[in-house]
Amino acid sequence: MNNSKLSYFINALFIYVLNFVLLSALGVQFIIGDEPCPLCLLQRMGMMLMIFGLSLNVVNGFKYRNFAFVILFALLGSSFSIRQILLHICPTSGTSGYGSPVFGLHLYTWALIVYLCGIIASTIFIMSVKKETKRKRKIYKFEKVALYLSLIIIIINVIAAFNECGFGPCCENGPCP
Repeated sequence: MNNSKLSYFINALFIYVLNFVLLSALGVQFIIGDEPCPLCLLQRMGMMLMIFGLSLNVVNGFKYRNFAFVILFALLGSSFSIRQILLHICPTSGTSGYGSPVFGLHLYTWALIVYLCGIIASTIFIMSVKKETKRKRKIYKFEKVALYLSLIIIIINVIAAFNECGFGPCCENGPCP
């Protein structure tokens, strides 16, 4: 695979997937009424940072460093997901998990799947991109929409997190006392 339209299309498509996941999390928060826990907010942050790495590919061309950002942020986010999964394997509170399951899995388990897919996809891109892009390129409308949509969803997530936690640390049910 070289630096063709297909490569950039797949990169933008993964941005759309992350946007969908973040938008779905906002839907669960505001429509269903399941407030995110602090670990959930950290997982969202990991996905927003993955979008940052993928966006660098759109704006500056494919660079190994951009994929390294995606992998690094996916590892960071997956550590939060794994922590939350481990907390609910043998829960001390008597609950079987945090939040309502979606297709049989909790959102933090789905987040881990998304992070692992991001790591695998970025690794495949690193192995298949023959050389780094050095020049500016035309950004297609499909990619621009992905970037603008990301910006809007990230701003909404930041406002929602601020609304829930304020300026201080975020505890289980809102701001810490």
